[in-house]
Amino acid sequence: MKWRLVASLLVAGVARAAQAAEPTALVPPTALPPTSVVAPAAFLVEPLAPAREPGSGAPLVAGALTAFVPFVVGCALWSQGDRGDLEKAGTFVMAAGFAAAPWVSHGLQRRWRRAAIFGAVSAATSAATLIAMEAKDPFYAPYLNRQRVAFGMLLTSAMFASAVGLFDSFLSTPARTTP
Repeated sequence: MKWRLVASLLVAGVARAAQAAEPTALVPPTALPPTSVVAPAAFLVEPLAPAREPGSGAPLVAGALTAFVPFVVGCALWSQGDRGDLEKAGTFVMAAGFAAAPWVSHGLQRRWRRAAIFGAVSAATSAATLIAMEAKDPFYAPYLNRQRVAFGMLLTSAMFASAVGLFDSFLSTPARTTP
């Protein structure tokens, strides 16, 4: 069942991409010779325009790097052993990257309303992560794992909120500019 669904979605996506990539030559209808039988009128069908402009992947790459580079730096700070100040600094760096990524990605496309919506959600989950970290230090060794669950869930939700904002900036159509 799953393979059929995946295969049909793949075929539909490839067909759509192939249709959008092919230039179509519009041929005007030729005059039909007069006959006694009424012939149906000729119709011209144009393919759908592609949903995105070529080269619109740059905002997605910039937003992804805004999330990924602080994530790598934060993980590097986390891995520095038993120093709690470096682990907290790594969390601050990660949360800042997660909060900024949707703003960067949508802002480069000049879609400020979407940037505000997705950026606010990502910033709120990042701020909640930092508040949970300050309320109960998740890096304190004697704590049990169940005492760190809120921090882990909030950090994960900040990462996924950032990823959803980036995914939306890739899928949605570019902002319309007035001539």
